[in-house]
Amino acid sequence: MSVHDVQVNPFWRGMALRLTRHGYGKAPQADLVIGAGRRGNVMAAQARRFGARAVAILAPTVPLNWFDLVITPEHDGLEAPNVITTLGSLNTMTPQRIAEAAEGLPPLPPRALVALIGGASKSAEFGPRETDALIADLSRFEAAGYTLYATPSRRTPQTVIDALRARFARMTVWDGSAPNPYPGWLHMADAILVTRDSVNMISEAAATGLPLYVSGGGPLAPKFARFQQALHARGIIRDAADGPAHWTYPPLREADRIAPMVIERIGL
Repeated sequence: MSVHDVQVNPFWRGMALRLTRHGYGKAPQADLVIGAGRRGNVMAAQARRFGARAVAILAPTVPLNWFDLVITPEHDGLEAPNVITTLGSLNTMTPQRIAEAAEGLPPLPPRALVALIGGASKSAEFGPRETDALIADLSRFEAAGYTLYATPSRRTPQTVIDALRARFARMTVWDGSAPNPYPGWLHMADAILVTRDSVNMISEAAATGLPLYVSGGGPLAPKFARFQQALHARGIIRDAADGPAHWTYPPLREADRIAPMVIERIGL
């Protein structure tokens, strides 16, 4: 079986949404089509009408029975015979990938804490309160002897980056130039701190099995809260406000766990 990644022109992505709703349109011939996200899932559902097996990743905006399988986080609360739930998001953070990403990077010193900084989203706020909490949390680790590293995301406000640099003179903050050292830093870190606004960042950090602290406060979307409560219950994350500690847990590698289930259920 050959595998093809398909990049759909934005015009045809929009057209597929309209045609699928009305039962028209034609999809390329394929044995298996895996969609991801709203538009990708609609394309997979359309391909199924022409004989392909269809798998949706993340909750689709069309009926679940339009797919052979739907893979979605358990915090979405979807239940159906064709639904497989994951604890966190599917990602490519394998031990091999992060080890290869570390090659060529300067080694991190002992007791290195890598902070993954997000920003405001429709599910979480990131204002002065969250910035103050992040600085307070990082200060606890600095006082405990950790060397601090931080990788902002595209959602991180410049004011937050400026505040971190002003408060932590010895912190290394990625300046946005390519390549992002984030995967390699995960390989070399002793602990990871993540702002609580991103399921993806928390899931990727949890793939390492390293002590994982979550920073932030304030309102949080219910499904985000359920996700973090599930990780707390499984001993994967702890609140950064509780300070440094050491614990272990099985690395969260949902793609490796789910892939054999998909193969078996689809009948490949």
